[in-house]
Amino acid sequence: MMNSQKQLLAEYDSICVWFKNSLVGFTDEETNQRLNKNMNHAKYIAGHLLNAQYAFAMIGGVTIERKWDELFAGRGKTKALDDFPYPSIEEIKNEWEQLNLKVRENLNALTEDDLNKEIPDSPLSQSKVFDTTVGDFWAFINIHQVYHIGQIGILRRGFGKEPMKYR
Repeated sequence: MMNSQKQLLAEYDSICVWFKNSLVGFTDEETNQRLNKNMNHAKYIAGHLLNAQYAFAMIGGVTIERKWDELFAGRGKTKALDDFPYPSIEEIKNEWEQLNLKVRENLNALTEDDLNKEIPDSPLSQSKVFDTTVGDFWAFINIHQVYHIGQIGILRRGFGKEPMKYR
């Protein structure tokens, strides 16, 4: 039987694999191209996914400086720009890997008691679905990440690429 920490960690590990796999075969140039002006490009989505990964650092108690927050914060704070000198997709993927190395061990060490702790001023305080606990915040970020990885999956198909691999 899987407890909630192990379930959340299994989801987190899947997200890390899917993030990498969603970007396989994209050139840096392609990641800067939008298929439609109403859509974000893959690089912006990848950067936004990275930006959200920093929430896992907070959950795991890892102090880390956010890179490129001014470019990828989301929630109306930033937007995808055309012909903008974003970091390369390789830089974004490398930052993801470095962050994961620092964060995963701490997430693995969280106990059920840790997951049940309230987050003061939680971004989920207005949610009708989630509580304001560490565990619910982790679950929300997992869902957020999967949603945006799915957007990259749609872009893959729009660029004529094979579907993302799950392993």
